[in-house]
Amino acid sequence: MNGMFSNRRRVRPRRQAGLTLIELILTLAISAIVVSMAARLAINYMSTTDTATWVAQVQHDISRFSRLLKTEVNEACLVQVDGTSPTSATACTPPTAGCSTTAGTTLYLLLPVTLGDGSVVNRVISYSRNGSELRRTGPPIAADGSLDTSLSDVANVVVMDNLVNASSGFAPSVDSTCTTASLSVQYAVPNGGGTVSRTHVFPIGVNFTKS
Repeated sequence: MNGMFSNRRRVRPRRQAGLTLIELILTLAISAIVVSMAARLAINYMSTTDTATWVAQVQHDISRFSRLLKTEVNEACLVQVDGTSPTSATACTPPTAGCSTTAGTTLYLLLPVTLGDGSVVNRVISYSRNGSELRRTGPPIAADGSLDTSLSDVANVVVMDNLVNASSGFAPSVDSTCTTASLSVQYAVPNGGGTVSRTHVFPIGVNFTKS
């Protein structure tokens, strides 16, 4: 009898398939951590991508603004900052006392325009900052990019709307001969992208009329 019983194998109780409560809790906790990390990575990626998109847009705006200013300053016969605004009666001659070289808030351009009958009239264009906007007042720009001198001036046209809302946002100055404009401009990148600073220097392209 003893031998018979000794040859019999002991049968252990079989473990039921599936997860225990502790294993299930650990699995859920690990899954939550993984999902949280993935969400953070996704948010960081989207934020970085969004900032890069805004930076690219600001660079595009800077390029467009630079081309516009370069064209209009190049067509001017006189540039001036603050003080008394030039008028259509202002002559394209260097002022006796010269121009102040102190940075101001408004840039004035005096442009001689040849009309269809051959006569020449002077038109004034101004650029100034209002809050975060850079505004232009002067003859409207035609579809081909030229000045439409047949129409009256259009005031406060927004040419940029992402300047830093401070004096550093737009600080124009000119040289003592009133022939070169220097624009210190600071652009704000939306979505916490910081700021971009640029200095644009443009000489006039029209010679002064000799008196």
